[in-house]
Amino acid sequence: MESTDCTTLSQTSFDALGPEVRTLQTASGRTVNYIDEGEPEWQPLVFLGGAGTTVRAFRLLEFARTLREELGVRIISVERNGLGGTAFDPAVGHEEYADDVWSVLDSLAVENVSVVAISGGGPYAAWLAAARPDRVRSLHLACAYSDKLAGAQVTFNVGQIAANPVTWWTFPPESSVHRIPGFADSVIEEAVRGMFARGRDTPPDGLQHAFDLYQEVVLPDLSTMPTPSFLYWGADDALVPQAHMDRWRSWLPNVACERVYEGEGHDVQYRHWDQILVDVSFLGAREIVSAHGETLLATPQRAAELRAAGAMAGMAAWSTD
Repeated sequence: MESTDCTTLSQTSFDALGPEVRTLQTASGRTVNYIDEGEPEWQPLVFLGGAGTTVRAFRLLEFARTLREELGVRIISVERNGLGGTAFDPAVGHEEYADDVWSVLDSLAVENVSVVAISGGGPYAAWLAAARPDRVRSLHLACAYSDKLAGAQVTFNVGQIAANPVTWWTFPPESSVHRIPGFADSVIEEAVRGMFARGRDTPPDGLQHAFDLYQEVVLPDLSTMPTPSFLYWGADDALVPQAHMDRWRSWLPNVACERVYEGEGHDVQYRHWDQILVDVSFLGAREIVSAHGETLLATPQRAAELRAAGAMAGMAAWSTD
């Protein structure tokens, strides 16, 4: 009841400070950290971040949280070995990690999932899909490293990254990520969490192990996964060049869509995260564009017409200065 001396306000619970990290013992007996963001009835998406990232790195993509919730996409992500708050276990490779992810999904009573991997999350997504191909609804790979057979190797210096992890996240001045409010500061927080969440003197064993796996891994057999795959790449990506996209294309049995963005580099996972979410929801049957300050969801044919008339790819936030 309202009165002149008392007003009822709407907030009755806490607002989120980013994804809540939860803990679970999997069927293997290992304890894992994971996040689960969204409603149980929404479309579940397993998210695999880039090399060296923790489970909280997903918050860097929550600049489109309103869109994600409007589309009804639920995010589940399991932290990788030796990163963030997860202790290092030298026995955990791609297969063991995949087993733990499926164990988490079983505990959450999640049957079929879409899988999204960006950058260094690529091989983990491949092993995840290979372990349960019948439970993968769709696979989405954004500038994702494939394996050593791509013919375009990616080299890393763990010592330099551990000494100054923030530099690992440096984007060129022209990158679209600089248009996202608070992104640069959130990157610093993620970089520090990735290296020092378990103490300043924690050795970077998890990062070194991950980089060793990148140099050794060959993609598993994905021929029994007939579900659609979507590839997203920047034509000017120098970190994970298009040779890796070619490798994915040759290895996946059903590439439904390739979205290559001219003039863009290793940041398409941020600039076009909105389209990835739309593809998770509609499996290529819709595209997101903006015109006159409005965000529009259209069929591919209509989206092409709108772009030809001056509309821009992505939600309207990208069109503002």
